[in-house]
Amino acid sequence: VDAQLQVTDDYDKEVSQAFEIGMKSEFWDRRLRLNAAIFRTDVEDNQFFEFFAGPFGLLRSVTTIDEMYVQGFEADVAFLAAEGLTFYGGIGLLDSEIEENKNRPLSEGNDVPQAPETTGNIGVEWVLPLSGSMNLVSRLDWQYVGEMWFHTLQGEQTPTIWNAFFGPGFNQDFSRTSRDAYDTVDLRVGIEAAHWTVTAWGRNLTDEDYLQEVIPAPEFGGSFNHPSAERAYGVDFTYMF
Repeated sequence: VDAQLQVTDDYDKEVSQAFEIGMKSEFWDRRLRLNAAIFRTDVEDNQFFEFFAGPFGLLRSVTTIDEMYVQGFEADVAFLAAEGLTFYGGIGLLDSEIEENKNRPLSEGNDVPQAPETTGNIGVEWVLPLSGSMNLVSRLDWQYVGEMWFHTLQGEQTPTIWNAFFGPGFNQDFSRTSRDAYDTVDLRVGIEAAHWTVTAWGRNLTDEDYLQEVIPAPEFGGSFNHPSAERAYGVDFTYMF
């Protein structure tokens, strides 16, 4: 149906070239640590899963993105504010582009799938000595993940198999293959001894709803959306022999 798809029984190997320059530093008698880097990765024949739906069944096949790049900046910092009290954080800024894609020419110029433009985290850890060799260790983490696309097509109209049966007008729209930005909060509180550790933890304490994965199937009128894990609690016990 003129979708310009090329699905074969084999595909070329994926080849990457990565360049990075950065710094690692410590200040104030090693109480402040700062790391930062800028990077770029060029990829040829990136292996990408395509999901096809039609009147006779479903197919998930490996295709390739001929040329693409990912570049950006990342930094992290840790500050020992007082004995046992550490603050830390990080940020990542990403720019990406599909430069050539013979399987989906309309996707050229779009963002690389599964590459959020912005990520970040902030946290604090408190270590309180108890009797003997035991410590009470508490850690609170906040994470942020920006909007992210799951497909190479990001709003372009393309033909579907239904055009072959019912004529023009049954195009597909991949504009809903993105995930909104979200943030989560995790907490860990535990006691650490020389040979054992017991820790109570909670993940996604704010019970944030977000999508873990989006598999586009616009031929069926939408996508297969895999929701994330909800709020969870637990206790871990570790013994070191």
